[in-house]
Amino acid sequence: MPLVIRVIAQTRARVLEGKKVASADKVLSLFEPHTRAIPRHKGGAEVEFGRHIILDEVDGGILTRYAILEQPHEHGQAVEAVSHHRQVFGGPPHLVAGDRGVHSPETEDTLTTAGVKLVAIPAAGKLPEERQALERTRRWKRGYRWRAGIEGRIASLRRDFGWSSCGYHGQDGMERWLGLGVMASNLRRIARTKQE
Repeated sequence: MPLVIRVIAQTRARVLEGKKVASADKVLSLFEPHTRAIPRHKGGAEVEFGRHIILDEVDGGILTRYAILEQPHEHGQAVEAVSHHRQVFGGPPHLVAGDRGVHSPETEDTLTTAGVKLVAIPAAGKLPEERQALERTRRWKRGYRWRAGIEGRIASLRRDFGWSSCGYHGQDGMERWLGLGVMASNLRRIARTKQE
C-alpha cells in the first residue's frame, strides 16, 4: 500500500501538476521497488530498467568483485576496486582500465599514489593536447584494450549465467542471483584454464 500511495503522488505531481520527480524517488515497479531507470547515453538507445552493476576482473578472466550501484554513475569505483584488490592480493594491480564513467583526475592521482603503474581510463569531454598525446601512446592503448575482456564477460554473464533478468526478488535476492552467476562464470573459467 505505501508504494501505491507513492505512485499516485508521483503521477499526480508529474501529470497533473507538471512537476519533475527525482529519478531516485520514482517507483518504477510495485514488485521490485529497487528498480531504477538506466539511461543509455548512446544515440537511439532506449532507456532500460534495472540496476547498474560494477565488476572487477583480474588476469585470467576471473571476477573478483561485483557491486550494485545505488546511483547510475561509476565515479570512485576504480578507487574501490584497487582497495579491494589490495585486500585480496596484498598489493595494487599493475594496470587499471575502465570506461569514461570511471574517470576523474582525482581518481587517476589516487590510483597512481596507491602504486598502480598504468591507469588506462579515457577522459571525457574536450581533451587538452597533453591528455590526447597520452591516450595515443602504444602503452596506454594496450592497457585500454585489456578492458575489452570485461565487455565479453558481461555479455557471457547475460547470455550464459542469467544476468539478463533476475530470478529472485528484492535487493538481497538480486545480490544473491548476481553472486551465483559470478561464481558459475569463475568456475567455468577455471575449469577451461585447467584443461588447456
